[in-house]
Amino acid sequence: MVTNDKVTVNDSPSQKVNREIKILFVHHTAMWYRKPFFRRLSEIYDVEFLFTNVEGYNRTYGTDLVREIPGMEGIDYCVIPNKLGVAWGAVRKAMGKYDVFVGGSWDTPTDAFETLLYFLIVKLKGKPFILWREDWDWNVKTTKRKFAKFLAGFFSRNADAVLVPGTKHREFFTGLGVSPEKIFIMPNVSNLVLKQEDYTNQDKIIEKLDLEGKKTVLFVGRLIKLKGVQYLLKAFKKLLGKMEDVRLVILGDGEYRLKLEEMVHDLNLNHHVYFQGNVSNDMLGAYYLLSNVFVLPSITTHHADACPLVVNEAMYFGTPVVTSDAVGTTFMIDEGVNGFVVPEKDYDALYEAIYKILKDPELEEKMGIVSKKVIEQGFTYENMIDGFNQAINLIKSRLQSKK
Repeated sequence: MVTNDKVTVNDSPSQKVNREIKILFVHHTAMWYRKPFFRRLSEIYDVEFLFTNVEGYNRTYGTDLVREIPGMEGIDYCVIPNKLGVAWGAVRKAMGKYDVFVGGSWDTPTDAFETLLYFLIVKLKGKPFILWREDWDWNVKTTKRKFAKFLAGFFSRNADAVLVPGTKHREFFTGLGVSPEKIFIMPNVSNLVLKQEDYTNQDKIIEKLDLEGKKTVLFVGRLIKLKGVQYLLKAFKKLLGKMEDVRLVILGDGEYRLKLEEMVHDLNLNHHVYFQGNVSNDMLGAYYLLSNVFVLPSITTHHADACPLVVNEAMYFGTPVVTSDAVGTTFMIDEGVNGFVVPEKDYDALYEAIYKILKDPELEEKMGIVSKKVIEQGFTYENMIDGFNQAINLIKSRLQSKK
């Protein structure tokens, strides 16, 4: 949802000590929230970034990145054309000179084939291979999922280090037989920051939607079946039976929106649910500020919600969070302390969790304080850099032991 190209990150000159290490870093694209991380890495290491699926992400997320990516000025990067699903230019680059390779994906068959090529080339060159993945075991038994787990096990067990965003993902890879000593947590981080105008915009939204004196439930995300908004609407219908001064604000757009709007009509929620479509970065913070609880009720389809940043954003703005157990960021929620995790598709449990927060202003305030503290202490760009540095240090120690 956030499309802010402004890059800001704390500078730590003491970390600029690894310029002798050349890193080839292959990733799908330079999403807005990754740019501060990429910039900080380029200040610490001699790193070349190759972005191999920019066009695909443009279609999925509505971004408009091309060969020149705003916010990446001064960074050594290249957008590689993707032909028939494979970035052959990046494969050729993998044959060149570098000390460490970072990359790897098996999201599609062509991704898996491309990663296999990287893996074989890197290993033949005798260079370290670092995987960066967000997989966790969402318990789907399809043939595709079983094959994905097979690939995950093969690549991760033979990688020199594995970077994951949280404990839920670390448990997945240890379950595949990966040594815990080579798995490092590199948390996902949002670059959305509180601005003074967020307070002014908050007042404008409250006036526009007539939210004064009302409790607000917020959802932010793409309107696709996986996000589970259909269950949120059912839970919200029950919530209205308990409290009338509550409204549901839905931010985002997608292929499932028409179906959801039909549900709102059928459930007679027209005057209580507001679809606001995609919201610019300038306005998004104001919506988080005005919300009393943030809800992400994702469900498992052929995959799950890997590590959605909207949870980070809501918590950063001091908001209690309710998610389903089909969300990869449940490790960020301390049950009953800064939110609740409920079984997916269980709209009764969803209703109960939301109601517990909204009926108790003191609990809501305490949860919001804890949410913000969690982000400030563990989900900053410096935390990302620390996780990456730990992986590099492991590799350096192994290389030195071989000399």
